[in-house]
Amino acid sequence: METAIVAGVGPGLGASLARAFAREGYAIGLISRNAESSEPVAAILRTAGVKVLRISADVTDRRAVLQAVETINVALGPVTVLAYNASGYGRGPFLELKPETIRQSFEVSVMGAFHLAQAVLPRMLEIGHGFISLTGATASLRGRAGFAPLAIAKSSLRILGQSLAREFHPRGVHVVQVIVDGQIDRPDIRQREPARPAHTLISPDAIADSIVHTLRQPMNAWTHELDMRPHSETF
Repeated sequence: METAIVAGVGPGLGASLARAFAREGYAIGLISRNAESSEPVAAILRTAGVKVLRISADVTDRRAVLQAVETINVALGPVTVLAYNASGYGRGPFLELKPETIRQSFEVSVMGAFHLAQAVLPRMLEIGHGFISLTGATASLRGRAGFAPLAIAKSSLRILGQSLAREFHPRGVHVVQVIVDGQIDRPDIRQREPARPAHTLISPDAIADSIVHTLRQPMNAWTHELDMRPHSETF
């Protein structure tokens, strides 16, 4: 059995990605910093009979990431799918930002993806195929006043994805950049805005289904960048 790692797991897109890859027949490795965000997802998968392993690790800690991937490879089977869904954030007026806010956002969004990609690619290349998806945002394409930390990080993640695609597509590893332009329908948003119409939010299951669609694509018709938003979103 081959394994899909989902890094950055919570009740929104991370959970949807885990369920979607499980339906494709993969064992699932869940990596998150906090057990409380990923254990409910792991429990649901176990109940459905999915082979799953949850590991608490900070994606900015290279040693922890390498150890987590090795543990998953041994316990579940070779990792041939990586869905990188971890994201730094941070916002505020530019002149009030602290360097640490920029650094932390970059470390989570970009360096975490760097560490994980370096950990999983050797096995993918050895096997001869692999799939990596990177979750981006509106900030992947343009900056916005007050959102410099996110824009710096997500635009850099997009360029990392392009670099990976150009180097590893010819070697059988499909790299997909996923630009989510809009808010994902999550429990916290529903609690904060209970009257908000569902059609103004992006379904995490729909995003996961689109990513799995690219997983199934033949090698002579690979998508590199997905750009999705609610029909009501201005762009």
